[in-house]
Amino acid sequence: METLTSAPGRRRTPVRWWNPPGTPEAAFAALYETYAAGLTRQAFLLCGGDARFAARAVERGFQRCWEEWPAVAADDDPPARVRAAVYGYALSPWHRLRPWGRPRPLLPALLALPPHRRGTVVLHDCAGVGLARTAAETEATEPAALARLLAARAALPAGMPPLPALAAAAPSRTRRPDAVRRAGERSTARRTCACLLLAAATLTAMTASVLSALH
Repeated sequence: METLTSAPGRRRTPVRWWNPPGTPEAAFAALYETYAAGLTRQAFLLCGGDARFAARAVERGFQRCWEEWPAVAADDDPPARVRAAVYGYALSPWHRLRPWGRPRPLLPALLALPPHRRGTVVLHDCAGVGLARTAAETEATEPAALARLLAARAALPAGMPPLPALAAAAPSRTRRPDAVRRAGERSTARRTCACLLLAAATLTAMTASVLSALH
């Protein structure tokens, strides 16, 4: 496997192992198999210990990137792009209203943190992302990211295990990459069909209204 290379004073240059010779499906599978388990552990913390939703967040993050695969494959840092999609889904407030229910959180102290602080502390302390990169990925300045990080740490109970230890103990089972990819393709097809039906119904209603006005 190829890795990221770096030199003092220079930007880290990614070696594109995620875009190897072969099909896009193979490249997607390589990216998924390398990062899905770790992202599932991080999402577990972001969701306050909800393993089911953490797994869903990771799958939706990868599916979104598959929908945009040419751009993702050409990106300077595809793993960070997937991570951003997973974090965005896991931290979205609308998931509190999801129809399949919400179990009692295993980590209520984490879930009580505002989303921007929760994302910052998990990204920095659990994923091991440096402060500058954490600030960039959370769309904040470095001072703001540091303030969020310190506030999040201060808000967590003194006896709470370190986040890396909690993440290491979290469930990390993932589905096969082809199953995740195909589920995303089916979801995209359903959304496209629904949009086309809605557009057709709207056009029919507008046509009927115009014809009625003319008569």
